[in-house]
Amino acid sequence: MSDRSSFLTLRHARLGLAGLVLAALSPVQVHAQASPAPAASVASEAPEPVDPARLTAARPVVEKLWPLGTYRRMMDSVMTGMMQQIMNQMFDMRAGDFAKAAGASGADADAVGDKTLGELASEVDPHFRERTSIATDVMMKEMIPLIEKLEPGIREALASVYARKFSAAQLADMNAFFATPSGTAFAGEFMMTFVNPELMGQMQSFVPELMAAMPGITAKVEAATAHLPPPVKPGGAGPSSDAATPE
Repeated sequence: MSDRSSFLTLRHARLGLAGLVLAALSPVQVHAQASPAPAASVASEAPEPVDPARLTAARPVVEKLWPLGTYRRMMDSVMTGMMQQIMNQMFDMRAGDFAKAAGASGADADAVGDKTLGELASEVDPHFRERTSIATDVMMKEMIPLIEKLEPGIREALASVYARKFSAAQLADMNAFFATPSGTAFAGEFMMTFVNPELMGQMQSFVPELMAAMPGITAKVEAATAHLPPPVKPGGAGPSSDAATPE
């Protein structure tokens, strides 16, 4: 196996891990999209003004469904063993299949043979698993205070969304339900259900199937974009002949 193949596959392993970390945090990402977007990405037409009365009724709903500290609870949950399970699942995948799906050439992908991603990565770096585990733990812990800064804005954005989607009467009904013991229990655990190990495990079970389908998806993307000129090399030096080759 060439040094290039080893490097590419290790790089794909790290990229894949980053993707799985993001997948594990998908509830965080989905709700983060509700926060106000930068001016450059805002649609040309501003949303309809929110009825002040409905917004007032929506805020208590959001406060119960998304109490302050929800992000920390969600990410703490992800860190308590779940990420290690996700990494182990990825490390057990055939390295050639993973590299090919991640964009490596057929020759580079075939060069790794039938070894798993974990076996190949450990050949390049005997401390790969420990290093990756430590790096993931540090990254997750460092992300918590950064993401917590988003919570107030996201809660207000969600209140606006709810105020547009539900009438004042419907919001009042929700608040009445959340005031009951059952409603309080439901609201307090609503967001945490999205990072429940059982649910996350089911969501991650599609990864092997997705990786197997990626070559076909990539071929369709290439066919759909075949009419476009090749990408320009950095600096505008002309079309890049190796734009799709991973570095």
